Amino acid sequence: MEVLAKDSSGITLRFEKKDLGSLVEPIIQNAEQFGKETLDLVYLLAEQDYRIDDHFRQPPHPFGQ
Repeated sequence: MEVLAKDSSGITLRFEKKDLGSLVEPIIQNAEQFGKETLDLVYLLAEQDYRIDDHFRQPPHPFGQ
């Protein structure tokens, strides 16, 4: 994780793909110990981790060729 910017209105962080799982999984497994804001951030990070993998696969001949 890298802090890109920090000021009175917010903070900008950068995460490496390899770090997302190790950050997200323990927090989700212990969700009852965390507040809503933390869980919101972790669920967004988990979603991005999933999207980075690009699970979509085009079926063969999708337009009836």
